[in-house]
Amino acid sequence: MAAQSFRDEASCSVCRGLFRDPVSIHCGHNFCRACITRCWGGNRDNFPCPRCHEAAPEKKLRPNRELAKIIEVAERLSLRAARGGDARCPQHRELLKLFCEDDQTLICLVCRETPAHRLHAVAPAEEAAEERKEKLQAHVQVLKDRREKLLGLKAAEEGKSHAFLERVETERQKVTSQFKELRRVLEGQERLLLDRLAQLDREIVKRKEEKVNGLLGDVSSIDERIRELEEKCRQPACEFLQDSRSILSRLEEDGAQKPAETSPELEDLPTSSFPPKNVALKEMLMKFRASLTLDPDTAHPRLVLSEDLKRVRFGDARRHVPDNPERFDSSRCVLGREGFAGGRRYWEVAVGDGDAWAVGVAKASLGRKGRLSVKPEAGIWALGRCGSRYQALASPAVPLPAAPRKIGVFVDYDAGRVAFFDAGEEAPIFAYPPVDFEGEKILPLLCLGRDCQFTLWP
Repeated sequence: MAAQSFRDEASCSVCRGLFRDPVSIHCGHNFCRACITRCWGGNRDNFPCPRCHEAAPEKKLRPNRELAKIIEVAERLSLRAARGGDARCPQHRELLKLFCEDDQTLICLVCRETPAHRLHAVAPAEEAAEERKEKLQAHVQVLKDRREKLLGLKAAEEGKSHAFLERVETERQKVTSQFKELRRVLEGQERLLLDRLAQLDREIVKRKEEKVNGLLGDVSSIDERIRELEEKCRQPACEFLQDSRSILSRLEEDGAQKPAETSPELEDLPTSSFPPKNVALKEMLMKFRASLTLDPDTAHPRLVLSEDLKRVRFGDARRHVPDNPERFDSSRCVLGREGFAGGRRYWEVAVGDGDAWAVGVAKASLGRKGRLSVKPEAGIWALGRCGSRYQALASPAVPLPAAPRKIGVFVDYDAGRVAFFDAGEEAPIFAYPPVDFEGEKILPLLCLGRDCQFTLWP
């Protein structure tokens, strides 16, 4: 009741809302400045009070600051109370049931009829809230979708990283296996070389002892002659001169024979007694050497073969040859005529000055038409050179030192091994991990670039 009484006293009798910029007129009643000004309109000499109708000859408006402060306090209290329940209009104390689209603010039914909102588009507060909630929820869904996409990218990145790590681990195991095989070969070579050096050591010691014993015998003989001559020198003159001619003659003969100052046997020890570098490796490989020739039916039209089918070079022009199924038509390659599906084989290929080539082996089922992919996945195990890069053509390629002038190729079919050697330095270069040839025939493979020339040996 007290609240209603206060509202009646604090409300303008014209707009029925709380005072806005309250002013007092001649009769003492209070109005909103805008409301009383609108009521008096264009009056010039008659200014009646809208409430008591008492007129005044002139327009006098006195600001009521005390009332304005009271209204301000009341509005703050109303807003504070509204937070605990249904929101009410701070001016009209009505429920805020409408939403002004133009001003983007909540208004009451009384505000709707005021000039400030009469021409504005309004909607029920619940509908406006639902519409905006739908927009927010749509945006929330967009954010959720974006979050799911980012999580998907994160999972994909983690999967990709895991795949690369697995690939690195596979390569690590491959390298470990290759060097394990090389160490096995080198250890066998080391044992053989050490055995030969030990044998040579014993031979040198034996020869030294024989020679030293011979020299000691010569020294003993000389000592005997020295004693004999010294005794002659101690003889009387007559006795000494009787035998002096024969003694001097023997001395001249001894002087003509100069004693050996060094051991001819040791000096003349042939260098072949010392094992050459990597002789064990070379000897092991030579046990499996195979005499190979090239198959002209497989040679690319740009390649020229020698009459003995041991040499091939990059030709100046494309030859007119039958386009049979076995012939390479895009990749400039040629296969060996002799294939094998078991046992061990070793051969050597002398490479020329070209800077683009590949040497290795391939499965007999290798496709001959179109560009080759020189990789184990395509059935090819090879070394290659491209410009200054020299590499094993694995997946991925493995960089290697500078290209040798002569490459040895060793294949252990039953063990699934393909290894390459520097035939000049007689040292291993690279070994592929074991592979299953699946019973398929294996053929030597040569790929040539411009200015290349290969020679097979033996």
